[in-house]
Amino acid sequence: MQQGVATVQERASLGEDNNPIYQDIARFRAILFDAILKPHDMTMSQGWVLVHLLRENGLKQSELADRLEVATVTTSKLIDRLEARGYVERRADPEDRRSNRVYATAQAKALVKIMTQTIAEVDAIANQGVSAEELATTLKVLHKMRTNLRGALSNR
Repeated sequence: MQQGVATVQERASLGEDNNPIYQDIARFRAILFDAILKPHDMTMSQGWVLVHLLRENGLKQSELADRLEVATVTTSKLIDRLEARGYVERRADPEDRRSNRVYATAQAKALVKIMTQTIAEVDAIANQGVSAEELATTLKVLHKMRTNLRGALSNR
């Protein structure tokens, strides 16, 4: 009996088609999010930069990279694209001339409102046919899994 349970747990992340279900969900959400935001010339990754800056404007590029959990070079490229379109601006850090701080512009606030609506739209599509109870249980389990994985990373 134990062996059967282990097999189910080992394969829990694979769907019936043997594709990785967690990665598929994240990928499909990202593709759909990007498709909906395409008329606004915005990607999910760029949008998360704006969200973080609206939560705490004036972050250093390195702080932003840490919060996004991506490389500083990747963050720099995202900021370059956003800056070219007027969503953010870089300013020299008054305490450290070697680094910049990044600020969201007023234009970014309007776009984040659109992103918030887009998230609700993607959620509605993803949650079709899922009861409120099923969704609550699913979210509880996913939060626990995320906590477990973060803990494992911090222990390495």
